[in-house]
Amino acid sequence: MAYRTAKRRLGYEIAIRPMAEADLDQLHQLSIGVGWPHRPEDWRLVIGLGHGIVACDAIGRVLGSAMWWPFGERFATVGMVITSPRLQAQGAGRELMDMIFAQSGTRDLRLSATKAGYRLYRSLGFEPVGRIFQHQGRTVALPAPAAAMPGVRPVVSTDLEALARLDASAYGADRSHVIAALLAHSVGTVVERNGEIAGFSLCRPFGRGHVVGPIVAEDDDMAVALVAPHVEAHQGSFLRVDTAQEQGRFGAFLESCGMTIFDSVTPMIRGNNHGASGAARTFGLINQALG
Repeated sequence: MAYRTAKRRLGYEIAIRPMAEADLDQLHQLSIGVGWPHRPEDWRLVIGLGHGIVACDAIGRVLGSAMWWPFGERFATVGMVITSPRLQAQGAGRELMDMIFAQSGTRDLRLSATKAGYRLYRSLGFEPVGRIFQHQGRTVALPAPAAAMPGVRPVVSTDLEALARLDASAYGADRSHVIAALLAHSVGTVVERNGEIAGFSLCRPFGRGHVVGPIVAEDDDMAVALVAPHVEAHQGSFLRVDTAQEQGRFGAFLESCGMTIFDSVTPMIRGNNHGASGAARTFGLINQALG
């Protein structure tokens, strides 16, 4: 995709072009400017998995970003939509989203809307479908007996196919390439039943510490059992979980471990929703961009 001159904003021209890894430092600064915790390594992961565009001024400074990640021909997620404070309320976010729509074609789309972006996404045809709660904090000792479930063991490399299959059943789309990429940076836990993996969680460095996600489980008790080993491993350190499970034992467990609700976002869809097709559900997101 070649450069395209966008509308003139604040007295100068803005060009929109494909995102490249060479933009990493500027993208990191852009996210810092809006208070997001992403490290350069976190940006590198999402750039490698998806498609992105940036808005630049005449001397090449990155003032805006947007990304999308296809999961097959029918579904994609959208995220990392950031505009510099200088461009906010100037229509730059809408212009970036229009290009995402053009690139993603007829796919159904899902995103996580911050309070600042909610009105824009509603105007673009996205509908809210719940709430995602960002639990985070320095962990404390586990409430006993947190992990009292048989069949809990560490993830091994040969689990990849089973993890990807279970994730697709819980999430509603095939994210096998994402799960494979995460395994290279993660420590994982599974619950095994009769020789089959019934649930799993992955924990990796992110932002201020570590994040646990995805978390795929059949119920709250299984989700607790899957997260407990990561809480133990990072006791006293910063840990984060993004979950739609506000009520019930899982949310209470996160709170009791020191991961209180810091913020929330609104998951939104444009088109058809894609959800669980089996017994397992997604209890924790990979991140707010990838779902």
